[in-house]
Amino acid sequence: MTASPVAVLDHRQPGRQRGIGAGRIAPGQLVVDHLPQLAAHVGSPPDLVLRWGAMPARSAVHVVVHLHGFSARGRAMNLVRDMVPISGLDLADPAHPATAGQRTPTLLVLPRGHFFGGKTGRGYSFPALRRRGAMNALVDDALRRFNAATGARATLGRLILTAHSGGGAALMRILKTLDPDEVHVFDALYSDPGPLIEWARRRIATGSGAMRVLFRGNEGTATHSLRVARAISHSPRFRVQQTTVAHGAIPRAYGWRLLADPGADVPDVVPPRRAEDHELPTPPSTLCHAIAAVARAQFRRWRPGGGPPLTETAAAASPILREYYRIGVCATATDAQMRSATYQAGHPWSAVFISYVMRIAGAGPAFKYSRAHQTYIRAARRNRLGGVTSNPFWAYRADEIVPRVGDLVCASRSGSGATYDNIGDGRYRPTHCDVVSEIGSGGIWVIGGNVDQTVGRKWLTTLPDGRLSLAGKQSRFFAVISCGGRRPVLTPTRGAPSPPPAAPAPNGLEGRAVRVMELLVRRYGYPVNGAAGLVGNLIAESGVIPERIEGSAEGTPMRAADFSGRVRTFTPDEVRDRDYTRRLGPKLPGVGIAQWTSRNRRAGLFNHSFQGRRPGSAILSDLDAQVDYLVTELRRDYGQVDATLRSPGITVDRASDVVLLRFERPAVVVNGQPSDPAVQQALARRRTHGARALAAYRRAHP
Repeated sequence: MTASPVAVLDHRQPGRQRGIGAGRIAPGQLVVDHLPQLAAHVGSPPDLVLRWGAMPARSAVHVVVHLHGFSARGRAMNLVRDMVPISGLDLADPAHPATAGQRTPTLLVLPRGHFFGGKTGRGYSFPALRRRGAMNALVDDALRRFNAATGARATLGRLILTAHSGGGAALMRILKTLDPDEVHVFDALYSDPGPLIEWARRRIATGSGAMRVLFRGNEGTATHSLRVARAISHSPRFRVQQTTVAHGAIPRAYGWRLLADPGADVPDVVPPRRAEDHELPTPPSTLCHAIAAVARAQFRRWRPGGGPPLTETAAAASPILREYYRIGVCATATDAQMRSATYQAGHPWSAVFISYVMRIAGAGPAFKYSRAHQTYIRAARRNRLGGVTSNPFWAYRADEIVPRVGDLVCASRSGSGATYDNIGDGRYRPTHCDVVSEIGSGGIWVIGGNVDQTVGRKWLTTLPDGRLSLAGKQSRFFAVISCGGRRPVLTPTRGAPSPPPAAPAPNGLEGRAVRVMELLVRRYGYPVNGAAGLVGNLIAESGVIPERIEGSAEGTPMRAADFSGRVRTFTPDEVRDRDYTRRLGPKLPGVGIAQWTSRNRRAGLFNHSFQGRRPGSAILSDLDAQVDYLVTELRRDYGQVDATLRSPGITVDRASDVVLLRFERPAVVVNGQPSDPAVQQALARRRTHGARALAAYRRAHP
C-alpha cells in the first residue's frame, strides 16, 4: 500500500491508533509475529501483515487476502521485507504513488504460507487455510485485530481473494467451499482450474462478482489459463489475459489497478485471440526475454514522460534506488543516502541494478545476487567450467559466443585488469556488466545501472559473425554471461569494428513480419495486400529470420548439417563462402529471409549494396538490407511477379499464390502441377501465412 503517513503497529503492544479526524481511521499497518491459526506453518515470522488506508471508523470494508507464491529466500522469507513490496496489496500505483487506486475502505491481508521447499527449495503452500471455514476464520481474526488496534468498528463488505504463482494451488482448494466476491489470479494456475471455472460460471449466471486471470505464455500456467478462457463468457469483469510483464512483477503491476476497478483495461497484455483471427503465433518468451524487458522498462522509468533522464541524487530517483536495494540485494537504503553525492560516489549501484532486474525477471535462486558484479560473474564461470546444466547462467570469454537478448556483457572497470582467467581467484577487481536489450545491425544495445549516474543505454559494435568487437574502448570486455545455459563456442577471431549502428532489429516473428510489411508498403510502394502475400511466403521460408540457413531451427538459425552430416554452427563468412564442389560450408544452400538457393542468387545477396555500403556476409544480420535485395530481384528479374504484387486490386491470396508459383518455386512446385494435391496444400498454407501477416500489420497500424 502506498499511503502516507503510515502507522506501523505491533500486535503485542496494547493501545489504539490515533485517528486523523473525528470518526476517521488513519492509514496503517499491523504486523503479527505469531498467529495461532498458522502455527503449523513452517517459516520465519511474522505470520501476518495487515494494511489499510484512511477510512471512517464505522465501515463495511473490502477485505483482500493474498496467497503468495515461492520465495528465493526459502525458509528465511520475511513477509514485510520480501512479500509486501511485490504482493499487489496496494491502494495506489506503487511506482507512482500520486496515482490513486482503491478509495473504498479496504483491509489488506497477507498471511505467511508454509515452507515446504520442494524441488526448487523455494516452495510455499497454505495447508492451514485450505480446509472448510479456515479462510472465513482468518478474515474474522483480521477484522478483530484491526478493530482492536484502531478503535474502528469495521465489518466485512466484499471478500476478494488474490493469488500469485504457487499460491494458486491453495486458491483452487479454497474455492471448492468458499464464495468470494472477486478473484484475481496472477500467473498462478499451475493446477486444475476447475474450481475457478465453476465459481466464475455461478457468478456470471447471477450477474455478480469479478475475475481476472493474468498469465505468461511461456509459463506452466498457460494451458490452464486458456482452459478458463474457453470455459467462460468474457466480459469486462471476467477476463483471461496473457501479459508480457515478468512473472515476479505481475501482482505489483496489476494488483492496485484491479482493486480500484476489477473491470479495468490493463497495459502490457497480448490482444485476445479468437478462432477466426489470422494471427501470428505469440513470440516465445523466456527468462532471457524477461530480463531484457525488465531492463528496458527500467530505462524508460528513469525518463518520466519520455523526458531527460533522472540522476541518482534526484529526489524522484530516491524511491527507485531504494527499491533496487530492497528487492535486488535485500538491503535497506535511506533517502538521505540516495541523495548524497558523497555516499553515491563510494557505493556504486550497478550490480544492485542487475540483481533487481534478475529478481523481477524471475531468475530465482539460479542467479547470485550481489552488490558486486564479480560475485555473479564468478558463479556463472563456475557453472560453465563445471558443466552445471541445471543453471541457465554460464559465463564465456567475450570472443567465444554471440551475445543474445537477455545476456550480460561484462568489462573490467577502473583499470582493475579483470579478465576471464583471473576473475575467479578471490581478489576484488572492479567490474561492470550490462544487459543486452536489443540486437541491431552491426552491434548490440545494452542497458546498465549507474551509467552516467542513471540507468543508461549504449551501443556496442560487433564483428560480422555477431561476436562482440574487442577493439578500442571495447577491449575492456572479457565475458559474456549466457542467460540460456550452454552455447556453441566459436573459434576466436579478431576483426575490425562493424559498421555504424542501425535501427535495432524487431523482436519475434510478428515484429519481423510487421517490419518487412512496413518497408514494402512505405519505402517501396507495394499495396498492403501485395506486401502481405509476399511476407506470408517469407514466413513459410525462413520465419523472416535474416540469418536463417536451410535445415536450421528458428532458435538456432545458423546451426545445420555440413557436407559430412555433422550439425554445427556456421559463421556468416562460412555461409557466404559455401562451396559444393569442395564440400565447404552448410550442406544445404538456402539462406536469408527468402531462402535464396541458386549460386547466382546467393552471390547477388552477398554482393548487394545497400545505403552506400556493401555489407558482405554481415547482410545475414541486416533485415532491411535483405528486403532491399528482395525488391531489387523482383524489379530486375521477376518483372511480371512484381507488377502483379503492385496491382491496385491484388488480394492477399492472389499475391501469395504468384510468389509461391513464380518466385519462390520450392521443390513441390517445380516437380508438380498446380492442380496436384501437394501443390494445393502448399498454396493453402502460404495463404494462411499471408492472412496472418496482414492481421499483424493491421494490429500494428489500426
